[in-house]
Amino acid sequence: MKCAKLRMTAWLLALSVVLSACARGNDRTAPDESSPPEASAAEQIYQKYDKGYSVDSYSIRKISALAGRGNSFIMGADISLSSAIVESGAHYRDADGREQPLCKILAEAGVNTVRIRIFHDYTSLSGTPCGRLDTERVADMIGEAKQYGLKVILDLHYSDTWADPGNQSVPHAWKDFSFDEVKTAVYDYTRGVLCFIRDKGLSVDYIQIGNEINNGFLFPYGQIDWKEQETSFDRLAELLSQGSRAAREVFPGCQIILHTANGLYRWKNGDDWGSAELFFYQEMEQRGLDYDIVGASFYVFEDDTPVSCVSALIDRYGDAIHKPVMVMETSYAYTFEWNDLTTNVFHTDKVHQDYPVSFQGQTDFLLDLVEEVASAKGGNGVGVCWWGGEWIPNTDPDMKTSWANQALFTYEGIATPTLSAFRKCRPD
Repeated sequence: MKCAKLRMTAWLLALSVVLSACARGNDRTAPDESSPPEASAAEQIYQKYDKGYSVDSYSIRKISALAGRGNSFIMGADISLSSAIVESGAHYRDADGREQPLCKILAEAGVNTVRIRIFHDYTSLSGTPCGRLDTERVADMIGEAKQYGLKVILDLHYSDTWADPGNQSVPHAWKDFSFDEVKTAVYDYTRGVLCFIRDKGLSVDYIQIGNEINNGFLFPYGQIDWKEQETSFDRLAELLSQGSRAAREVFPGCQIILHTANGLYRWKNGDDWGSAELFFYQEMEQRGLDYDIVGASFYVFEDDTPVSCVSALIDRYGDAIHKPVMVMETSYAYTFEWNDLTTNVFHTDKVHQDYPVSFQGQTDFLLDLVEEVASAKGGNGVGVCWWGGEWIPNTDPDMKTSWANQALFTYEGIATPTLSAFRKCRPD
């Protein structure tokens, strides 16, 4: 009995050290006092967010479709905000609570690729300081990723702020340019960023020309006018080709990605169905645009497309345009808790019937999606990249997170059980 009490005292002391080290910054959530005393320190932390979590019941299945694919199948995570988050005083820790460089934690957990976005000039009148994503900072993040053997996707937004289907604002410095001047600027800017990275002795493996560009980019120059589709698609292709040309010149071995927001969402017309964005890529094919990979965001809580349709949708791309497909962005919540001044975008109304909001639910969603992508015909599904996995609560007022409950780290910065699935799901 005396030995048992000593072991319990030692365990409680260890837990208090971990929690005090983790609870930096503003109003961190207190540990759940109802957690069973026999739970490990990690379980105590996980149960703050998922009261039903237990190491004995949590499971990760092997995905047979990944057999033999090794590092060629992308198991990725976006890390764009991580550098500024660490500067704010937050920290990333492995599942044992040890503070480590983020890319080291990711690599050891089975992530093999990181995605990093870059804004043209975040300091401009139209810029956003979230992440302070300039060329120097991005190059430093690429350097850390390469140090731990990770491949890199560079996500060029061609804007001073976030780019998405409804927001593709031209850089403030280009706002008075003619169309031909914007074409030249796209080439010069792309080449300049990539040469800066190359001259530091670094490289990128994938280059994303624009972000979620299903309505075009660099509005109004490259915006798709649905009443003048032919002309506007011509103009869009001309602009994209300038970025593609610069990428080929600086990094000939890189692969170029065109990314749309709903490339794997389905449309239905009676008994017929297909990808909502296949026509976009067919338009680019008709114009001879040089690119390698179809990139698509896929948020199951934002659309009624079942995960079980993803493989067949990827097959449609293979059959129609003979291009592989990557899920560029995806995520799902593990908790409804929040602890900063920004409400999370994932509320109770976002819950998918197949995936409860828990670590197991988040993990099952990831595994189901990876299996669907990896099961596409001819290996045409080439990877999955998690978005916002690094966006934990922090003290930087420009980076208050609405995505914390979908991250791959707890609010204290400790790697979640879901992160371990990146490696453990591989049968090899």
